[in-house]
Parts: sequence; structure tokens; C-alpha cells
Amino acid sequence: MLVVIAGAGSVGRAIARELLSHGHEVTVVDANPDAMKVSSVAEANWILGDLTSPDVMERAGVAGAEVVVTATGDDTANLVISLLAKTQFGVPRVIARVNNPKNEWMFDDSWGVDVSLSIPRMMTAMVEQVVSSDLDSSLGIRTTGGLRQTGVQEGTPRTTQSQPAQPQDQGE
Repeated sequence: MLVVIAGAGSVGRAIARELLSHGHEVTVVDANPDAMKVSSVAEANWILGDLTSPDVMERAGVAGAEVVVTATGDDTANLVISLLAKTQFGVPRVIARVNNPKNEWMFDDSWGVDVSLSIPRMMTAMVEQVVSSDLDSSLGIRTTGGLRQTGVQEGTPRTTQSQPAQPQDQGE
């Protein structure tokens, strides 16, 4: 399946690596030459260009993509890319990154967005759950070496909190 990713920053590159590891064909597009770290995801197709331009979308093969992911740090660009991908190129699935939670209300099907992901909102919700209750096991958070470590599955990057873990009963 062809997935076109708008944005070659750390988020876009991480998504590209994961999708490639699952056997997908990936094209990464960014207008910033400094973001084009091709060697970091050498298996991907790379295009230097602004995906808000229909010409660049054509060059990136958006018309043949099953999925477009807008992973730029600019909500306006993510919305424009989503709308063009859906309405002008007929992409079946558009997934958009929301950078500012105040803009979440715009990321819907009227802008061509099938799925919106607000990382700040998702992280805030997760932190609130962990702080307000003991949901460590249901959230995939485990205690290791005095720190709490989160992870989704083996082999994925993990995030470590600086909060010391609660001492475990040693069964004395």
C-alpha cells in the first residue's frame, strides 16, 4: 500500500520507518531541504517540494496513494494538504496531525480529514489518567529500575518518566 507523508521532521520520519517495517511503500515529502534526512529512512521515496501544491502532489503520486498522512508542524498546511488529497486526488484515507488543540474542531471530513491525531491532547489525557488513578497496567506502563517506562510493543521506542516508581513489596 502506498502511503504519502507530508512532513519529513522527526514525526514524519518515525511514521515512515514504522510503515516501511510493516511492508508499506512510503513517499516522504517536505519543502524544507534541511528536513530531507534521506539516509535516516533510505527505503522511502523522498520528494523535495510543498505538498500544498497540486503539482507536487502529482509528482509524489498522491492519486495512487491509499493513505496520505499530514505530519507537518503547521496546522494550516495539514488542512490544505488533507483537503486537496481528498477532493482533488480522491485519496481514500487521510490522517492529519493536529499541532494546536485549539484547531481540533477544523480537522474533520469537511476538510478531507478521516482521522485527526492531536498529540498534545492525547498526551494530556494519558497523563491525567496516570495521575488521577492507578491505570499503569492498562496503559502499558511498567516499572523498571526505579523509573516508569511506557511502551506499546517490544522493539518500539519507549518514553521514561522522571517520577520514581513506588517501592515494590519484597514479601518479607
